[in-house]
Amino acid sequence: MSPSSPVASDDPTAPRRRRGRIPVIGLIGAIGGGKSAVASLLRDRGAAVIDADAVGHRVLELPEVRGALASRFGPVAFGGDGRVDRRALGAIVFADAAARRDLEAIVHPEMRRRFERAVAAEQAAGDSPVIVLDAAILLEAGWDDLCDEVIYVDAPPEARLGRVARGRGWTAETLRAREAAQWPAEEKLARAARVVVNDKGLGELEHAVGVLLRDLLAAPGAAPREEASPAVATR
Repeated sequence: MSPSSPVASDDPTAPRRRRGRIPVIGLIGAIGGGKSAVASLLRDRGAAVIDADAVGHRVLELPEVRGALASRFGPVAFGGDGRVDRRALGAIVFADAAARRDLEAIVHPEMRRRFERAVAAEQAAGDSPVIVLDAAILLEAGWDDLCDEVIYVDAPPEARLGRVARGRGWTAETLRAREAAQWPAEEKLARAARVVVNDKGLGELEHAVGVLLRDLLAAPGAAPREEASPAVATR
């Protein structure tokens, strides 16, 4: 096996590190588990974070994508200002699996191309300790093959419901419907190499993220760094 080859393993959770590369981490989690908070804390410590939601929003406004949406979903997909109405579109696709698959077929190919370009650019720049692909449906969309390993962020059900109720105005029924559109938590956990449990306060989460980043940089195959960066210091 050459030094640039991934580590061979039948274990889907095994890190696929290539020597001399910046590790690429897929970040997933339970809805309301705190995945975005973990991504933000990693960014604060110098990680390059690719936000799949932000990429998806930009892709939705591409002329060719807007045309495909108009053909498939009609005017209901657009608001009065002519922009894509993500809330209306979301209501359609979360209630109709076929519609969701059609939407994914329209937007996912371009999203993947943008992820690939972003990862390549960060690898070429070499400025970040890790590259994080923050994507709720990383596994469902098959984007995990862009990553060296997957990390799952979890929290107790009551904490997750409280967060989405406060932050998004969701009911328990809404949360269940959104969860039903993703893989079961057990399947995601089975594919994750590490789990961050976000069941305490921000201070504890900051510490957990610091330990996580330290462990990622110490793993075999991580890109060598001449000195420790203060951006990744554990608080």
